[in-house]
Amino acid sequence: MIHVTPPMSAPNFIKTSKLAVAEGAGKGWVDVNKETLQHNIYPNVFSLGDASSLPTSKTAAAIRRQAPVLVENLLALINSSSLTGSYNGYTCCPLITGYGKVIMAEFDYTNQPMSTFPIDPREERYSMWLVKRHILPWVYWNRMLKGKRFEGDTLKLKGWKQAQS
Repeated sequence: MIHVTPPMSAPNFIKTSKLAVAEGAGKGWVDVNKETLQHNIYPNVFSLGDASSLPTSKTAAAIRRQAPVLVENLLALINSSSLTGSYNGYTCCPLITGYGKVIMAEFDYTNQPMSTFPIDPREERYSMWLVKRHILPWVYWNRMLKGKRFEGDTLKLKGWKQAQS
């Protein structure tokens, strides 16, 4: 299997600014702490998503997990409190491996699987193809773009409560 990713780059106004990582793996991206999303030099600057130096895939699912951490830490900074929000590198990329087959690749900074569903995310499945084809577009337009809570948290919470009863 080959998974081709187009070249990614921060916008030029970021790459040429003092906000960017000067050299190394994150060169040109906004220089942030990978857990707090706070800039490593300028404490009143935060970044997430496509312009950040976060060492993870730049996906909508990743940003969806980054945004609450950024908000929590920004509010803490405004209130002169300690930053307690922490991003673990969660990302998700549905990899289409054939017609009717998808691997729902969900993982963290350590590349450990982090499945939203009670299944092994490393196996290709027709059910995940159905999620990719029919559910994720609706979730994107009707929940993600509106800042709604991550559904996986609700699924895990319900599953955890059921397992405890």
